[in-house]
Amino acid sequence: MNTLELKNSVIAKINEIHDRDFLLAIKTIIDAKTSKDYSSTDYNNDILKAEEDIANGYLVSHEEIKAKMEQWKKK
Repeated sequence: MNTLELKNSVIAKINEIHDRDFLLAIKTIIDAKTSKDYSSTDYNNDILKAEEDIANGYLVSHEEIKAKMEQWKKK
C-alpha cells in the first residue's frame, strides 16, 4: 500500500467513527504531527487548558481508556 492509498484508507476509517473523544484524540495526534510552529506559548496554553479540564472534572481514568480501546478493537 503506497502513501496515498494509506491516507485514503485512514480517511475512510475516520469517516466511520462517531466517538467524539476518539476523534479528538486523533485530532491531537494529527495536530502534533502537522504543527510546524508549535511554540512554548502553544505548549503553555495546552498545559493551562489541561489543568482547566482537570479542575472542571473532565477526567478519564486509565481503566476507562483501556475499556474504550478494547471496544475500538472489536469494531
